[in-house]
Amino acid sequence: MGESTAGDRHGERRLPDSSDHIVQQRGTEHDAAHKTSLFTGVGHICVTAMRLTGVDGAAVAVLTNTTKLRELVYATDALAQELDELQFTVGEGPCLDAYRIQRAELWHDMDSAEAAARWPAFTNDAVSLGARALFAFPVSQPEPLGVLELYRRTIGELTTAERDAAAACAVAIGRTVLANWELQVAEAGSEESAADALGVHPDDPADTFSRTKIHLAAGMAAVQLAVPVDEALDRIRAYSYSHNRSIADVADDIVARRLSMQEERDDAGGHDDWN
Repeated sequence: MGESTAGDRHGERRLPDSSDHIVQQRGTEHDAAHKTSLFTGVGHICVTAMRLTGVDGAAVAVLTNTTKLRELVYATDALAQELDELQFTVGEGPCLDAYRIQRAELWHDMDSAEAAARWPAFTNDAVSLGARALFAFPVSQPEPLGVLELYRRTIGELTTAERDAAAACAVAIGRTVLANWELQVAEAGSEESAADALGVHPDDPADTFSRTKIHLAAGMAAVQLAVPVDEALDRIRAYSYSHNRSIADVADDIVARRLSMQEERDDAGGHDDWN
């Protein structure tokens, strides 16, 4: 397998306290709500990676150090988005492993016994969705930041040139995010002011995604299930998978109180009030 070395030339330059703090400020070129974004330019690189490798779709996701939570920054198409969502829902897949071990995961045949043995919950559904080959390249800045995800609808390996191009794009994504951060600091006058402008709080002890709906849903589910938040998140993921729904949709329903996880409690105790 190839290996990404994104950000290895940056030396002391880095984003504040790694990806665990920058992903609170999500954005793409298509997000007009932000004047500037840490992720400006990422979509263009993602499309370039797709073109240079001859794959059918691509996505870029940023993750926390635990990979418990992630944010999809850009996807070229619906299937790329679904594959990213599926890995997060079941908690396994080549993209998560590429991030964890900081090495490219190159799978030219997702219908193979090896792939099924490694990711039993993910592989069958990925193939059913139409992905026959998956390639994941870690993105760094220089700390682990995220993953460049590529898929094909047909079985087939990447050529050496295509692997090199994808790895180069992963490096470019990490450098682009770092450059965007440095531009924010220059414009704001200090890292603290830039962090405030972007809604990034390096000293916040809360989880990276404490402001996202998924984490809020996990907190609500933790109360309903009488379990820790991490376990509640796992239970939401399991519920999403078993009901063939995206975890984002389930989180929306929990936060809007259209869905209570109390019925999923292990005990048969009474239901607490919503108030």
